Amino acid sequence: MTPEVKEADYELLYWPLPFRGCFVSYLFAYRDVPLMEITDFDEVNEQKARLPSEQPIPFIGPPTLRHRNTGFTLNQMPAIVTYVSQELHLMPEDPLDAAIALKILMDCNDILMELCRYNGSIMWEREAWIEFRSQRFPRWLAVLEESVARGFFGRERASFADIGVYALLGNMIRCLPELETDIVSHAPRTRELCTKIGAQPSLASFVDGHEKRYGKLYCGGYIEESIRKMLEMDLR
Repeated sequence: MTPEVKEADYELLYWPLPFRGCFVSYLFAYRDVPLMEITDFDEVNEQKARLPSEQPIPFIGPPTLRHRNTGFTLNQMPAIVTYVSQELHLMPEDPLDAAIALKILMDCNDILMELCRYNGSIMWEREAWIEFRSQRFPRWLAVLEESVARGFFGRERASFADIGVYALLGNMIRCLPELETDIVSHAPRTRELCTKIGAQPSLASFVDGHEKRYGKLYCGGYIEESIRKMLEMDLR
């Protein structure tokens, strides 16, 4: 008898690549809960371009999460993550632990913003990249490494902070493998945790699906070209 396939309660609107959207989708995948991903570029762009008065929730850019039955819609990655973590039992029970977990998630978001030059508002120039990779990025990795050492994440029971760190670094290593040596050098325990989280079967299968659909596409656009150009120059 064929097992019944549960329909997804939520749909996630995001560009056809993992990047910031995977901070949400990986939560569902880790719990093996279905999620409908809406990734058609034209559809995402059409919803993004609507007037705020015509959007289900006023927003500038995705990800956007919508409950398929009630129509409840939420935007902004950290808001979505903390909301669904309640339902997926990935929210720490203690309010102080929950606040720390949110702090870790915001650290991850800040790292994305810096790596991608504030959503691609400017491209990388050589001097700025060298400073980022030799100073700023190692500093951020040290922050994550000290955080796992203090037990802010990496505990026996995973929280959205653990999945967020994996969404940041696991996806970064997969798509930009040149940066793995930096991560191993400055955040070895955090790297080990990412390996552990990424080995969870339902999440590993989901990531493999992304790999088959999107290959090594990271953040897309001119800013990804800029990042890859800098990494190529680093090898010379």
